[in-house]
Amino acid sequence: MNDNWIFSKKFDLGIFLLPLGLAALSPLVLLLEPFEQMPLWAFLLLLVSFDVAHVWSSLYRTYLDPDEYSRRPLLYLLPIPIFLFLSFRIHYYSPVLFWTLLAYVAIYHFIKQNYGFLVLYKVKKGESSSLDFYLDKWTLYAGALAPVLWWHATPTRHFDWFNAGEEFAFRIDPVFAREIGLVYFLFLGLYLIRQVYVWRTLRYFNPGKQLIMAAHYLTWAVGIYATDNPLISAAFLNLFHGIPFLAIIWYYCNRKWSDPVRSTRSKLLAFLSQRKRWYLFYLLIFVPALLEETIWDGFVWQVYMPDLLALPLPQVDHFAMSLFVAALSLPQILHYFLDAWIWKFDRSNPDLPEFLNLRTHE
Repeated sequence: MNDNWIFSKKFDLGIFLLPLGLAALSPLVLLLEPFEQMPLWAFLLLLVSFDVAHVWSSLYRTYLDPDEYSRRPLLYLLPIPIFLFLSFRIHYYSPVLFWTLLAYVAIYHFIKQNYGFLVLYKVKKGESSSLDFYLDKWTLYAGALAPVLWWHATPTRHFDWFNAGEEFAFRIDPVFAREIGLVYFLFLGLYLIRQVYVWRTLRYFNPGKQLIMAAHYLTWAVGIYATDNPLISAAFLNLFHGIPFLAIIWYYCNRKWSDPVRSTRSKLLAFLSQRKRWYLFYLLIFVPALLEETIWDGFVWQVYMPDLLALPLPQVDHFAMSLFVAALSLPQILHYFLDAWIWKFDRSNPDLPEFLNLRTHE
């Protein structure tokens, strides 16, 4: 039944299982190509093509949407100078502090996005139980926070979310690793017991919610707990983070701008959001994502560009470096910030259920 799925069974399973399938292939790369740093092709595939591109895809939901932009311009304009100044000032004071703060914000954002996926299916099925609300939420949080806390309790591991010199904000004594695991399995066990009880007594099952919860536990367990290899971690965490988001943004735009009346307000989005032009929809965000990462590597990281150009790259002083970092990190920070606003199922986004093919239940 389509009531089980947001878009369709085939589409939903595709956008959530595809990244897991691709991630499952990532360990094979280690057998074929030993490396000290992530190969350029893997960097382009895992990070630029999906992770960075999904950051830029927020443009379709915000700045490029004339209805949305005119409805609350302060939300979209005011954070720009604020985040630019804060990013520059914090990085100029301490690059380690900047990247550490940004890493923790990114982790929180990754967790919240998966919870957002979960909520889509709860809204779709009209779930209203207070018990399930809290149990679902805290079980999902435990599925990510427990591996992250275990990470903090492992003396041999480094805090390398961005691999930019960030450091653990705190350490946990390894003796507490057992308690972290106990809480992890406690929430998971309670959740499973509840799902079995609901299915046996009410004959109710929400396949979309179970898919998200299972994928969430898998990606965080493998991405954080099971390996410290950056390629495998990026494959499990970043692909599942980026691919579904891109698909949902496209679906939202396709439903919204296929309407003949709305299409007159943005001919660009109406043109790009057609099914036969999905590749142009993606290309418009892939190009700035690629340009952004090229500048990052050329002026900040200098990992791939020196070998590609076979030329010495420019060296900038600390002040200029902080300006570069502030400007280049702005799309990512804005994405983190705006993502908390543009997907709320309340009066601030009155048309969201319609364009995501959701119905509200009174």
